[in-house]
Amino acid sequence: MRLAKRSIAVLACALLALGACKPDTAPQAQVPGPPDGPAATVIHLAQRLGQDDLAGFARDAVPAADYATFARAWSQDLSRWPLSELPLPERIVPMLATLSANDAERQLGMDYDRQLAGQTQDLRNAAQTLGLFATQYVRNQGDFTPAQRKHLAQVIPALSSWAQDAPLADAPRAHTALRELVAAARATGIDSDLDLREAGMEASLRRLDPFLATFVKVLDDYGLSLHESLAQLVTGAVTIEGDVATVQVRYPLAGKPITLTVTLRRQAGHWYVADYMDRAEALRKRMEQTPSAPDPDQAPAEPAPAEDKVALLLRAVARGHWA
Repeated sequence: MRLAKRSIAVLACALLALGACKPDTAPQAQVPGPPDGPAATVIHLAQRLGQDDLAGFARDAVPAADYATFARAWSQDLSRWPLSELPLPERIVPMLATLSANDAERQLGMDYDRQLAGQTQDLRNAAQTLGLFATQYVRNQGDFTPAQRKHLAQVIPALSSWAQDAPLADAPRAHTALRELVAAARATGIDSDLDLREAGMEASLRRLDPFLATFVKVLDDYGLSLHESLAQLVTGAVTIEGDVATVQVRYPLAGKPITLTVTLRRQAGHWYVADYMDRAEALRKRMEQTPSAPDPDQAPAEPAPAEDKVALLLRAVARGHWA
């Protein structure tokens, strides 16, 4: 597959991830510690992301023991949470490597000019077709819960509509975006999975924060104003049964109203995202069965088959339960 096609696909996945999961705001005061109420917890986690604080988000989204579990699993290449919440998480490192490569800005710029510059109608048609295909896939296929299907049924048309109107064929804008993304990718110092493993979970997240912030800026330059999504995010009805709570959440995405339900669980007086806690428990059981760290020279796992990648992407977007 040609370099341009690879890089375009990777960038599209990252844009979709950020659009669905990571609204941004202008700099704010330091976010206080985790609140006690379930609705306040949802808002607090969104604020962590709004400050580009992935490490803080990870600490506050789960109890301390679960955070330690995720960090240990990260060092053993068993987990890349919370990066795994992004669509096609196995493409994050290759994307950084592509953007960090020698002469990346010039080469990617040439590929863009040759294949996409000025192709407004073709890009609009592609965005429309992808939106229709994804909608049908979610409706009829894939391993989704009813709540995930409901969420995706809102997110996909919103992003498809935005992409159809976005100035994706504007060459000067694209070259500016590439220049910013290349610089931000190189600043992370991450272009391999070994870099993530050696840095550890928290340090890796902190190194990635500025890169993700740059992506948010690029999205804003293309008309997807995620700071408005966060500023207008509100919680609705809250149902509490024992130590389990569900919170109704509403936020705008590309001018379209999105609603979803968040499930949280109380532990030691604080509320945490139930899905993340369940995954931490599953990781603990897995590590008990395979306690030894992997061989550093062992080849990384093969990426998911092509036919499974759509399901991975859509399922990850559907899991954007906190914002």
